[in-house]
Amino acid sequence: MLSHLADIPTSIWPLGSVRWTLSWIVLLSVAYTYFINKFTDNIVPENGSVLYDNPEQKKRYFAQLKRLKAAQRDLEERRRRIIQTRPFRLMDLPPELSFAILSQCADWPSTYLSLVRVSKRCQALAFRACLPFMPIHLINPNQIVSFELFIRGHPKLTPLVQNMWATPLREDQLGTAVAMVKKCTNLRSLATNAHIVQEAITLRGGTRLSHLQCKSLTLLSARPDAWASLLATRNGATFFRQLTHLRLIGDRVPDGLPLPSLTHLSYGTSGRDMSVAFRDNGTALGLAMLADTDAYPALHTVIFTKPRPIAGGLRISRPVAKTRLFCFELPPTHTELEIWCDTARHRGMWVLCADPPAHTLARGRSGSGKKAAS
Repeated sequence: MLSHLADIPTSIWPLGSVRWTLSWIVLLSVAYTYFINKFTDNIVPENGSVLYDNPEQKKRYFAQLKRLKAAQRDLEERRRRIIQTRPFRLMDLPPELSFAILSQCADWPSTYLSLVRVSKRCQALAFRACLPFMPIHLINPNQIVSFELFIRGHPKLTPLVQNMWATPLREDQLGTAVAMVKKCTNLRSLATNAHIVQEAITLRGGTRLSHLQCKSLTLLSARPDAWASLLATRNGATFFRQLTHLRLIGDRVPDGLPLPSLTHLSYGTSGRDMSVAFRDNGTALGLAMLADTDAYPALHTVIFTKPRPIAGGLRISRPVAKTRLFCFELPPTHTELEIWCDTARHRGMWVLCADPPAHTLARGRSGSGKKAAS
């Protein structure tokens, strides 16, 4: 029939400048329909509703689709695990922030030891961040030998050591302890006996003290002759004149100490070896020193420590109201080493008895002024 339509002329419809015949219209319609069907056979609808004549083909399609979705979920789960388990890149942080984070490990020796074993770069950062805040103990032979080997292997790190407790238990290691204190000239806080102070802290050039930054001293109980020998030397007298914080362990507090720069004084003990007379009348010495502004012009806080007679924790009181004399009753389990470590970490007795912040005082004054005005 199409051939007849192509051979027999039909009526002609003018459409602009193009002349269409019925045969051409039919041929173009058939061709358009054929090509549309040809190109759209493999297109899958978006909703996944594929029409298959063969049930097996449909089953294979949905199985493949299920496997693809499972693989996509597995890939997303792997990406999530990688993000969660990725190591924290501490070295990518600014140096100031890295130092602030690492310095928190100074209170945890096991964490500090783990850090120095990670890498050379992490070790160097841990040394510089933690050593200034770590209390160094030179008591038993293992501690003294270990620290001596450390200083010998890292001599440039001695300026970073700022807090040291040096009371060797064995007399044959006293010389090593003196040598360690001599090398660490940047100490801020030192706890030791009178002999080490006299031997390790020296005058350079006859006038300049070797440990200019050491302003806090915890001194173990010393005999009167040891005190006299220490204060009779130029280096001992010069050292005591620069002290601002002094803790005297024991019930022997000598009179007439040259302490013009002293602002904080603590004396007494945490053990049971304190005499009864000193336990009962120990506060009188502190009150007398606070009143003696000629000998102690800068002194404003005195702390008297004694063991607590009954069970319980730390008890702080003021024997005399409106004075800066405090009485610390310490539990039996609180040792002098713990007291010094807390002080070296800036959370000890000096912080507990610190003056209230300036903004608190200003707020109190403004509040009292408002009450008076009302």
